[in-house]
Amino acid sequence: MNPLLIICLLLGIAARRYLTFPDQLVPSINWWLITVALPCLILTLIPHTTLNRESLVPIAGMWCVFLGALGIAVVLGRLFSWTREVIGVVALVAGIGNTSFMGYPIVQSYYGAAGLQIAVIADQVGSFIILSTLGVVVMALCSGQTPTFKMIVQKVLTFPPFIALCISLAIKPFNGLPTFLEVPLSQIGATLTPLALFCVGLQIALRPPRGAISPLITGVVWKLIAAPLVVWAMVVVSRATALTQQVTVIEGAMAPMIAAAIMAQRAGLQPALANAIQGYAILLSFITIPIWHILLSL
Repeated sequence: MNPLLIICLLLGIAARRYLTFPDQLVPSINWWLITVALPCLILTLIPHTTLNRESLVPIAGMWCVFLGALGIAVVLGRLFSWTREVIGVVALVAGIGNTSFMGYPIVQSYYGAAGLQIAVIADQVGSFIILSTLGVVVMALCSGQTPTFKMIVQKVLTFPPFIALCISLAIKPFNGLPTFLEVPLSQIGATLTPLALFCVGLQIALRPPRGAISPLITGVVWKLIAAPLVVWAMVVVSRATALTQQVTVIEGAMAPMIAAAIMAQRAGLQPALANAIQGYAILLSFITIPIWHILLSL
């Protein structure tokens, strides 16, 4: 496990406990992460991603995680009379994994450089595309407004990571950006990992939000236990190589993507619940991910 992940998280928890910080610190960090750092990261990674038929397996795995979370959120939402905001939080936060900032170092430590190449595909062509497209649609539909088709399209087209994604695909045939642009943008994108985990630490509250136990348990159990099981079944049927199967399941087992939780918070989708699912899942994932690795190695 990369020590940077734990250190940044603990620094945020310590700052919340022992320091005084401005009320606008968390929203300001979130704005930087979504509007600047994440687009820079997409611009520097996606143009260099190599795709082939085997690449469809990790991409499909990430879609299984998201669509499964969405389906469970809708079904249980009707059963337990959850609000649209709660359904949106469970779908977004439990449906999109932290397949890069946690996924990359963990996969590399378990499976080396070859595994990391598969993780990049799962993340960049899987998770980030889900976040930038259907994730934005879910956010718009569950934000409490009455969205029109025009409003949803406008939200997708003006979402900074989606704009970066379109630019990345356009410059992919030219092997990405010129070096004098790619290097500084890559350095800006690198701020996402420490800042995002520090921001998570600032918001972690182990007391679950009142009246939200069922969606909290649903989100955490789906993301860390049920989703990897579903992905495992999918990759076995796919008959992909053993390495592709293992990396895809591990990526499916990652804690929630921080950017997805930030999106839910910024849209007003039960910020306390989004933070609780994210916080509990990140902490518990330090236990569940090694277990999944052991099971996959048997």
